[in-house]
Parts: sequence; C-alpha cells; structure tokens
Amino acid sequence: MLLRIAIIALGALCCLFAGCDGCSKKPVVDDGVPPRMKDPAYTNQLVQLQRRQKTVAAQMAALQSKIAGLGAEAKTKPEYADLTNRLAQCEAELERVRKETLLTVRTRLLKDASKKDNLKK
Repeated sequence: MLLRIAIIALGALCCLFAGCDGCSKKPVVDDGVPPRMKDPAYTNQLVQLQRRQKTVAAQMAALQSKIAGLGAEAKTKPEYADLTNRLAQCEAELERVRKETLLTVRTRLLKDASKKDNLKK
C-alpha cells in the first residue's frame, strides 16, 4: 500500500512540474538581421560605397554609348582613344570601389567575430 502511495505521489509531482520550464529567462528572439546592419555608421558607409559604384557605372554606360555612337570606323577617329582611356579609368575606379566595399564588410565581420571569440577556421 505504501508503495502505491509513493508511486501516486511521484506521478503527481511529475504532473505538477511538467508545465514548468525551469528557467525564468525569456528566450532570445532572432529576427534574422545581423547586429552590424543596425549600426547607422556602417550602413551609411555601405550606402555611400554603393552610390559611388552606381555613379561610376553610369559614367561607364555614357562612355560606352559615345563609343558606340562613333560608328563602324570608330577606331580611326581621334576621340576614340580618349574615350577608351576614360573607360579604362572608370573600370579601374569601379574595381577600387568594389575592393573597398569588400574590405569594409570583411573588417566589420572580423570585428564582430572577435567580440564573440567564435572564429571558425
């Protein structure tokens, strides 16, 4: 009889504590946005870099349309060399901006990763 009462008491205790989560902490809600994207200085820097890329790309498109407007005999005209040189400068500038953007993002990611001491190799 005593064994039945002990088993029933144990079952009642299990039922009583089954609804308890055992922790008073609230779970952290991850909204999927990395903390670096909430930093206004970082996002403004990315927006400025993107704006520079767009302006250089627009200049390149204008130069390409001018080159196309010269016609089939474009290579014989004197302004062709100037336009192609300016186009090459724009391509180099676009590459510099792209590398600067990559460096900015990489630096920030490494900075955030070093705070967490969670570098994966």
